[in-house]
Amino acid sequence: MEAIKTPVFWFIAFGHGFTSMIILAMFSHLGLMIKDLGFPITTTGQVVSVYIFVALIFQLVGGYVGDHLPKNIALFIFSTIQALAVLILIVAHSFWALMLFGVMFGMGFGGRNPLTVAIRGDYFGRNSFGKILGISTVPMNVLLLISPLMAGWIKDETGSYNIAILILAGFNMLGGIMFLISKKPVRKKHS
Repeated sequence: MEAIKTPVFWFIAFGHGFTSMIILAMFSHLGLMIKDLGFPITTTGQVVSVYIFVALIFQLVGGYVGDHLPKNIALFIFSTIQALAVLILIVAHSFWALMLFGVMFGMGFGGRNPLTVAIRGDYFGRNSFGKILGISTVPMNVLLLISPLMAGWIKDETGSYNIAILILAGFNMLGGIMFLISKKPVRKKHS
């Protein structure tokens, strides 16, 4: 459990948490966001179907990319795509803009998903992997508790989701940067 004593362990843990906040907020509020844009609620089902389908494909793409690029760089790329996708919701005025959101969100979310687990195995090995994963997801789960509540509160206070989207996209990019600066630790050799 030397892993938890390294800064990179916590960068990955909080990177995962910050990039997951936006996902739970979208799962919780997307229908209301789309309705506020003047679209019928059935449009939400179409958008969700698109991003789930694309995410399914991009889980495979993300796994492949993670085997050919450093995982921290791949995570940064997919996290950036995810953040950019959500920003589309601020300017979305057409069905096709919502579909673009769905495609990009699925790419970012799907590609990022397998890599957030795989990077821990690459960086810290298989010994104590369950403990490492369990401990490192605690910050994520705390942040997941906060994000939908924060988005709802901001909407109630301002009458719009735009500020919440900007804040969540900012946290998402912070998480992406935390992944990017997470260099693989050098393992100490026991003498």
